[in-house]
Amino acid sequence: MTTKSDGAKVADHWWELAYDRWLASQDVPVHTGHYVQDLRTLERGWWSLRGCPGAVLNLTGHQGVTEAHVLEIPAGQTIPPFRMALEEVIYVAEGQGLTSVWADGHPKVTFEWQKHSLFRIPNNYFYQLSNARGDRPALTVHVSYLPMAMSTNPNPDYFFKNPYVDTSELYGAETNFYSAQAVQRQIIRRDSKTTSTQWYANFFPDLTVWDKLNVYKRAGRLAYNGGVRFPNSAIRTGLMCLPSRRYRIAHRHGPGVTILGIQEAQGFVIMWPEGGDYVVAPWQEGSVFVPPNQWYHMHVNSGAVENRQLRIFPPQPLMNYTAPDPKKYIPFVEEDPWIRKKFEEELAKNGLTSLMPEGAYTDPDFVWDEDWLKED
Repeated sequence: MTTKSDGAKVADHWWELAYDRWLASQDVPVHTGHYVQDLRTLERGWWSLRGCPGAVLNLTGHQGVTEAHVLEIPAGQTIPPFRMALEEVIYVAEGQGLTSVWADGHPKVTFEWQKHSLFRIPNNYFYQLSNARGDRPALTVHVSYLPMAMSTNPNPDYFFKNPYVDTSELYGAETNFYSAQAVQRQIIRRDSKTTSTQWYANFFPDLTVWDKLNVYKRAGRLAYNGGVRFPNSAIRTGLMCLPSRRYRIAHRHGPGVTILGIQEAQGFVIMWPEGGDYVVAPWQEGSVFVPPNQWYHMHVNSGAVENRQLRIFPPQPLMNYTAPDPKKYIPFVEEDPWIRKKFEEELAKNGLTSLMPEGAYTDPDFVWDEDWLKED
């Protein structure tokens, strides 16, 4: 083998992510940082790819794994059809409208949505969003695995000009793909010792009134979980509902979990790398935060009503569930006293007091009762 230097520059997709290179070529505002206080007020600009105003969230915690973006559907308008060779999860932050989904040569399937709806677009199906209101724009939030997928295939045409589509998903035996009826299933967790109740559908009309909630019982992390999932999907979603005047112990996991505040409420999230400084992010309707890889974070409800969040997870192996981590959780007896002080100060601003049990801060073997979640 002979060698030479021709002075040419070659893209190195290992060091410089293909997604970042592609994103730099897009004519859309890109928002960075650790969180967004309210996605509804984000600066949006015309995005030629989507034919409407939009904004991309490329937050620190996405870390080349997942992506999120916001689309604005102008009042009374329909934006151009779009498809991508990856599935998308879409949450409606504002508005009412319709979505039509189809494959070439097949009939359109159309359904209506409203604020707080959640639905899924299967791989590489065309879809089109319409705003049913003539007096205000609608806002939709889209999440996918595009950054990670581009790490394995850096050619954007594969994702945006790929003709292949599995028509059996929308046009197969399931005749009502976007029915609002969810199917209950018991899922055996990976450790084969516990099960969880999950509800499967491709369309959830309103996450703020979803009442199929179960108690998450791990010590120090009591809250209500809603297992809202999509059938035949690689993307895991879920709800977490924390009653007022409470918070959960800090924990850590892998990158790419996009968390949206979906309810008008007051609270905050504290995030930090081990040994590093705190980042305090708001937890309210419209907030978005993505904890970076292995950063501790904790969810704090300092308001008078329950606080809900929608969580959209990365692929399971990235969550680091199976690798032993003896420091995955920080119990209340070991937490920085500043955290409790911050919590109680924020409560006081709202004329409230804490419902946290005093024994949790002093007794490492404190026994939690799930009825505590019902106290007021």
